[in-house]
Amino acid sequence: MRDRYLFSADRTSSEYRTILEITAGHARLVTPSAAARMVRWVVSLFLYVAYTGLAGIFLVFSLVLVTSWTPAWVATLLFAILWFGGFLALFFWWDRRSLPLLADTPAQAVELLLLGARSFGTFQEVRARTMRGEEMKLVVDVRAPRFWEAVKLLEGRPAAFG
Repeated sequence: MRDRYLFSADRTSSEYRTILEITAGHARLVTPSAAARMVRWVVSLFLYVAYTGLAGIFLVFSLVLVTSWTPAWVATLLFAILWFGGFLALFFWWDRRSLPLLADTPAQAVELLLLGARSFGTFQEVRARTMRGEEMKLVVDVRAPRFWEAVKLLEGRPAAFG
């Protein structure tokens, strides 16, 4: 069982990306600092440039080998699919892995009391109240089983399913 869950979250009336952090007994809505967003951007740029160079070299070399036994248009199509597929996989992998970087140095953190949630499969709509009494709706980018595992941690219950 984990001791901290981080999920991408958006207020339905806001365009700023925030993070819902759930730990044992606490839920917070974290707004990342400008410095953390800049570090994430620089690391993202490095990863994408490195991927473009390394995967490009590898796939072009593979394209040359594959064209010896397939038509050029098939090899080119295969190259494009693999290259863009890898790029998307890297994008989604880094999007998830960079959440701790953004959450550890918040510009603002608001304690929340979760009132309820409605599942839509790949995302959850969460009703929450701040300690000042302001109610809000959050759209949380996470599948239902993982979200409910985090809620069990918030409530202090064991996270085993069943």
